Amino acid sequence: MLTKGINQGFKDVDVKQGIVTGYFAHFGSKDSDGDIIVAGAFAKSIRENGPESNHPRIKHLLDHNKKNAIAKITVLKEDDFGLYYESKAGRHTAGQDFLKMVEDGIITEHSHGYITLKEQQKADANYIYENILLEGSSLQFWGANANTPIIGIKSEIEVIATITMLEKALRNATYTDETCIQLNERIKSLSSLLKPAKTTSVEQKPTVYESIINGL
Repeated sequence: MLTKGINQGFKDVDVKQGIVTGYFAHFGSKDSDGDIIVAGAFAKSIRENGPESNHPRIKHLLDHNKKNAIAKITVLKEDDFGLYYESKAGRHTAGQDFLKMVEDGIITEHSHGYITLKEQQKADANYIYENILLEGSSLQFWGANANTPIIGIKSEIEVIATITMLEKALRNATYTDETCIQLNERIKSLSSLLKPAKTTSVEQKPTVYESIINGL
């Protein structure tokens, strides 16, 4: 069964060179599904299908969408923290928009898709010792990571701050129309999470993207 693993943040981004680094997974922390990835779980996949193997097949996707590869993984390895990667963003629009969203702070977390081979259910969690790694994903939304304080909406203030950030990004960015539409839908989705009594102004007011389109 394909599983989506816990997320981690970015380590660095070089927009000029198109290089992004970070972690697709963290070792030793329990995710919201009760799984803990053990160091060494990715070793076989990296050896057989990683960027330095004879058959590189592990992809860097956006939101686990197999039709949206955004970068080429150039380095993939396990370290003391987790599953570390370095990727070079594609020159296509999805790759360039990905870089811009990382720079703007819209994409901040990761996840990974894998098929479990060896696991053991213990009292505190399900420990995963070996899996087949299929892809690593950068996420436009939050992932399930017990190591981070955000595994859902913490507060209305946080939601409003995120909406403000997204609206600023739409106002100032040079994203493609497709990405602008996606960000606009995310603004609507976040607005709907606010309590009805406090969403009147948000819901009645058109989003930045809608205002731009309506003004054309």
